Amino acid sequence: MKTFKKIDVFLILAVILITVFFALKANNREDEIFLVKLDGKIYTELKKPGDYPVKDKEGKILTIVHYDGENVWVTDSTCPLKICEKTGKIKRGGKIICVPNKIVIESQTQELQTW
Repeated sequence: MKTFKKIDVFLILAVILITVFFALKANNREDEIFLVKLDGKIYTELKKPGDYPVKDKEGKILTIVHYDGENVWVTDSTCPLKICEKTGKIKRGGKIICVPNKIVIESQTQELQTW
């Protein structure tokens, strides 16, 4: 008694290959880039782990952003409420907004949203 036909085996292999492809693509963090924008313009890109001070036109440090290679967070800010510091760590698809300093830190990769 033959339970599988050739087309069944082909469809099962196709589903497995597509699943593996998307799983590997979702875990590939090499293309992950975080942008720091100041006053609507790109200030810097976070590609390597480290601390990144964000300075205004006069050279005054407004915010210090830390990138550990996977997460981004604000370690120090001059804004009065420190909401950007309290936001905590963001990952792929996340965003930190500091309204008083006009700084936006955002991921350029999209996270798959499931409802």
